[in-house]
Amino acid sequence: MRTVIVEIAVERYHFVCGHCGYEWTADYDVQYLRDYLGEVLAFYRLNGAPVEPPPGDVIICPRCGEGPVRVELIGRRDVPVASLDSDEPRQKVTTTPEERRASVPHLDAHDGGTSRS
Repeated sequence: MRTVIVEIAVERYHFVCGHCGYEWTADYDVQYLRDYLGEVLAFYRLNGAPVEPPPGDVIICPRCGEGPVRVELIGRRDVPVASLDSDEPRQKVTTTPEERRASVPHLDAHDGGTSRS
């Protein structure tokens, strides 16, 4: 099966717990792929791990563990897909993905968002 990347973005969501009022934001990496049938599917990652889409009903409050949680998309930044035909700056990579991951600290989801009480 062949899939094609249609779009890559970082989407910022704002969450409000309906139970305790806690508010927070989180940045999700989103890849939009077109499958071999022509359908576009969105894949969400938070802190590098695959997760359910944030608008889903599975979000629970990190403070009280309850819900419901109101979710709102409040920002978006496209991540352009590179093209070898462009004149954009580039650098030859001589390390493996594992070496690149091990060379710097891992950023967790809290680095990209804020929380408020």
